[in-house]
Amino acid sequence: MAAVPAPRVLIVGGGPSGLVLAISLLQNGIPVRIIEKNSQPRLGQRGAGIMPRSLELFTIIRIINKILKNAIPVPRVRQYTQKPAPNDVREFDMHPTQKPTPSNPYLNPLMLGQDRLEKIFHAALAELGCTVELGTELISFTQFDGHVEAKLRVRGMNPDSEGVEEVAAFDYMVGTDGARGVVRKQLGLDFVGETRNLENFVVGDIRVAGLAPNYWHMWGDMHTTMLSLRGTEEPGLFNFVLAGKNINHSELANDPDRLRKIFTEVIGNHTELIFGECPWISAYTPNIRMVDKFSVGRVFIAGDSAHVHSPTGGQGMNTGIQDSFNLSWKLALVLKQFAPPTLLQTYTEERLPVVAEMLNQTTQMLNQTFKTGTEKSWEKGTGLLQLGVNYRWSSIVLDERRAIEDREEADTYRSYLADYEYFVQGQQEAINDIGVDSYGSSVDGHLRAGDRAPDASDLVDRSATSLFRTTYTLFQIFGSSYHTVLIFSNLANPTPILALCKLYPTGTVRSVIVTPRGRPASDADVQNADMVLEDSNGYAHDAYIMGNSCGIVVVRPDGAVGAIVQDRRWLHKYFLGIFQGETKKSKTSVSRSG
Repeated sequence: MAAVPAPRVLIVGGGPSGLVLAISLLQNGIPVRIIEKNSQPRLGQRGAGIMPRSLELFTIIRIINKILKNAIPVPRVRQYTQKPAPNDVREFDMHPTQKPTPSNPYLNPLMLGQDRLEKIFHAALAELGCTVELGTELISFTQFDGHVEAKLRVRGMNPDSEGVEEVAAFDYMVGTDGARGVVRKQLGLDFVGETRNLENFVVGDIRVAGLAPNYWHMWGDMHTTMLSLRGTEEPGLFNFVLAGKNINHSELANDPDRLRKIFTEVIGNHTELIFGECPWISAYTPNIRMVDKFSVGRVFIAGDSAHVHSPTGGQGMNTGIQDSFNLSWKLALVLKQFAPPTLLQTYTEERLPVVAEMLNQTTQMLNQTFKTGTEKSWEKGTGLLQLGVNYRWSSIVLDERRAIEDREEADTYRSYLADYEYFVQGQQEAINDIGVDSYGSSVDGHLRAGDRAPDASDLVDRSATSLFRTTYTLFQIFGSSYHTVLIFSNLANPTPILALCKLYPTGTVRSVIVTPRGRPASDADVQNADMVLEDSNGYAHDAYIMGNSCGIVVVRPDGAVGAIVQDRRWLHKYFLGIFQGETKKSKTSVSRSG
């Protein structure tokens, strides 16, 4: 029986950010240990909104089918008013349904309770031979030159036991243990921002009989008392939000009977409604905070450990998941010694402006919600769908068409990042000053390095091993453990590019020739490519080329475009920035290569 490899990364916290990080690292061949302080899985809907960008990333880690099977569309809103007449109802869509396109297959947010979403993550982990260690708490940690030593207390399924203390060593540690977790605090990172004490909520789930299950019901307003009851994927179960100036949220969170009475008072003359049990209730006060860096030494933080915000807009869980995607592939390359530790510095460089803009947008929505009483719609172009989130300024992306401008922008950004006092005075103002549009609200539609990689459908497999007509989408081709090099054969000569791709560490680069319809690649190129796809309807060319002369596009493991280049020299320049200037002599050794 083969020995189980020792975990190289400790993940502290078993929420969505930690679970996605664990899945991605395991898919990269990195053994992990993931611990969760709570002895039981979390209950409740909590962060139920899944944005289109997250759906794309779930496709990359191969769990999208289970998500789509369990999730539901965003319910249509029914807002009950007293003017001009009692019990008038206004209906509208929080997100008007948009028709998917070949490059954007997921244009509509979905709703799925966090408890059910986490079950899907747990199943994916189990398939990779890993489980979350419930009832295991991080007490403290110490960093050394080559490892992190963690002191743990293991209680298992008995939260009242004293537990057993354990000391374990790991190459790296990642804190995804939430805003109140110990990792950020023990790192000594400042949590810059504010607490909105005047805007308190009671949130939770409640069973209701007699209420239409496929609607998002709303009564009242923030100036008096506002009640929201959103239908969920479980018939009869509603997620609720209760807010208002006269609401004692901390007391109500511990008094379900009083809570149900207030529901009845707010709703008014609806005696047919029967309020049942509350599986979970929580008091909530908006905190709007973030760190100025996402790591110290060998310890990183992601998700709510690094940023907290208003729940308006449904950005938080989705942003934390993107943190994990950004970090995982970089951490894997460093652990495999294919990349230098300095690559990990780009985690903060790339994620900090995105998180700052997320806080900016959700805070604006919070202010608007308390002013108007209704949350702003997830409209196309607002950035809330997260399809415009990008890293165009990053020091490790390369766009041959704008190489000089990109470098100047990156240098300006790094100068800003070093000035923490400027950061404290105003994160968003600083980012705006250097022209970083991290949410893509002003993107002109032309693909650039650092953008999300678009999808393309109806790609016919013309690989040497393909025996039947099989079609793919690009999202089915991309993977969390390798860069995908798309070679558009009508604009770039595949032969030297394929030869270059074979020089990089085994399994880290996947070469894909994309040919126009009816123009096959040469037999030699077909044999040397990992995959050959015929763009039968031109969707890939429409999404990636759009009249540009550069025919080589590199898609990173996190689904972002790493490079747009024209030839072998520029492609190699990009990978030198990732693989520390080393190319492979054989499957087991690497050497310096210009």
